[in-house]
Amino acid sequence: MLMSLPKFEYLACTGLAEACSLLSRHADVSKILAGGTDLLVKMKHRRSVPRYIIDIKSIPDLAGIQADENGLHIGALTFVQAVSDSALVRKYFPMLGQAAGKLGTPHIRNLGTLGGNLANASPAAEFAPALLTLDARVTLVRAGGERTLPLEDFFTGPGRSAMEADEILTRIHIPHRPGHAGAYLKYSIRPMDVAMVNLAVMAVPQDGICREIKIALGAVGPVPFRARRAEAVIRGRPLGKDLNELFPVAARAAAEESRAISDYRATAAHRTRMVVDRVQQGLEQAFSAIRSCRQKNHET
Repeated sequence: MLMSLPKFEYLACTGLAEACSLLSRHADVSKILAGGTDLLVKMKHRRSVPRYIIDIKSIPDLAGIQADENGLHIGALTFVQAVSDSALVRKYFPMLGQAAGKLGTPHIRNLGTLGGNLANASPAAEFAPALLTLDARVTLVRAGGERTLPLEDFFTGPGRSAMEADEILTRIHIPHRPGHAGAYLKYSIRPMDVAMVNLAVMAVPQDGICREIKIALGAVGPVPFRARRAEAVIRGRPLGKDLNELFPVAARAAAEESRAISDYRATAAHRTRMVVDRVQQGLEQAFSAIRSCRQKNHET
């Protein structure tokens, strides 16, 4: 049942140092406000009742997308819609733009942020599978220092992460991966709903074989995760038509690695069946893109 917001003290920040100082003082009784699309709902349900809300929306340099020789750098306050619309994302990591475009409604995408989606640490986080396959890293800042860790080490449980109570997620870094192809898929009753299953596939061809393959799943385990046994089925295999025969094998391996649960959205059995279906579909899309690119290169 939705209720009105509980009472809290609102603290607006204009600088990162100020936000870190406030968070250091009130770490155990405060929450960071970025887009607010998750936090305010939790507060209305009384799943979170902070004494202080620390608003970081006006801090400069925490939003925006830049590319350099090391990869793509995305500020944590970058709106989901901005990720979806970004020419840099479309150029380097179109799969990430696909994930952004499937998150919620246009209203939510223009309020919610990339950093907030990750910091909320939902097992069904829209961005998590794509970023896991792309070896993304996150930067966490606190008063007196910062650290960077792989996204794969960030999620620790449903709604839990490695981020300490006095840390702020400030930036996401994605290293360049030339020649890769990817696919992002989501299964839900309505496009704007939280995923029952979501996943990403990323593949890199080299010398006629699949040199690298990464498959990441969401909403079918306590955290978003890499399906490494499924990856092993495909990695190192020739890119010929026989590879397609291994897609169902890899999809079943991914389902075996899943730890789906039953809830009001779907049963565990239904989610597991959807993993098989969607992983196979994701592999087909990724390798179809690779073959199309090879064909074009051959023709030129």
